[in-house]
Amino acid sequence: MPPTGARAPGPAHRPTRYTPLGKATSMRYTAPLSRAQADRLGKDVGTIIDFAANAIIDIRGEVNTDELMRSLTASTAIEVTAARYLKALEEGHRPEQAAAVAGTALVFDWADATLETRARLQQERAIEGDGAVQ
Repeated sequence: MPPTGARAPGPAHRPTRYTPLGKATSMRYTAPLSRAQADRLGKDVGTIIDFAANAIIDIRGEVNTDELMRSLTASTAIEVTAARYLKALEEGHRPEQAAAVAGTALVFDWADATLETRARLQQERAIEGDGAVQ
């Protein structure tokens, strides 16, 4: 992982091509998972998070990668991403489509949280009389 605040180097930061096993479609949001399915889900969610992180880095450019990975790998982010992925599989999406649905939602969640934090900080500065907007 690159140092804090640094952009990951060129193509080396790209994940290798990964395609979930065909059996991923047998996983369901509304049913308990077997141990093998739970392992597969963990790998799939890890890949979704990896692709989401790379997309954010590509879009934003300068991103504190340590902070980004902390937010994307928080237990709630992992649980929500897994639930979205399983729900999309259950709705009939192919594994790649389900991963795209879950990953896109993760990127939007991160963007919304970033914008909310920025707005809250600007509001706090305005209240304190600083008024500085960055």
